[in-house]
Amino acid sequence: MRTRTISAIIAVALLGAVFYFWREKGMMAITTLVGLGCIYEYCRMMFVRLDTPLHLRGVFLLLGAAILGTTAFAQGFALEMTAIASVFFFTMSLLTISRATDLPMVLQVVSYGALGFVYCGTFSGLTIRLLNLEQGTIWFFGLLAIVFSGDTFAYLTGRLFGKTKLLEPVSPKKTVEGSLGGLAGSALAGIGLGVGFLPELPLGWLILTALATGTFAQVGDLFESLLKRVAEVKDSGAIMPGHGGMLDRVDGVIFAAPIYYVLAKYLGA
Repeated sequence: MRTRTISAIIAVALLGAVFYFWREKGMMAITTLVGLGCIYEYCRMMFVRLDTPLHLRGVFLLLGAAILGTTAFAQGFALEMTAIASVFFFTMSLLTISRATDLPMVLQVVSYGALGFVYCGTFSGLTIRLLNLEQGTIWFFGLLAIVFSGDTFAYLTGRLFGKTKLLEPVSPKKTVEGSLGGLAGSALAGIGLGVGFLPELPLGWLILTALATGTFAQVGDLFESLLKRVAEVKDSGAIMPGHGGMLDRVDGVIFAAPIYYVLAKYLGA
């Protein structure tokens, strides 16, 4: 617990320093690096266990980075890039393992590629794109506050009152009580966002936005747990002592990002 706390404090301090010195450009740079780290961890987690050829993993990394970049910085070409990258990866997969006798494994490689492009490329790209909205920095930090507040309240509520298992085959420790506590924490963060930073917006809508975001952030946490169980790994990586990998830390953030981005874009407008 001590190691986990120290790691979290260092991460928050680093994020604060980047924002203080480089503002939005610095935030875009660091979130892009995090997104690239997520793509790498996903590739290692899902493809290595299938003994996927090294060059095919390299192709996935390059195409995933291209999808991330276009989604974040060239949104007019994002859909086309995702389609082109998918077609190219599917073709390379078939050509590379054309003599494989385990055809379900071939389809599994292709499926993992498509999932990774959307999950780590598009979702992470939309997280970065938040910074381009009007008052984008506020919306971006609002997303972090809603998700991490929900995580903290879910953990504390689950420890104190958790009895009913939420989705035991995927995550045995998570409980319904913890999930409800997490939503309460997300709602409080939404109230803080409205009262402290966006007073011109209807508070009720911000609370609903926070609740929707908190719900999908919890689903994102469960989804990454499912990936780890399939991949038979404890953590996606080891870059943050006590927390695991980047994907372990931001799974809820990137999973909720598409919903939050749409709500923020049109609510802000």
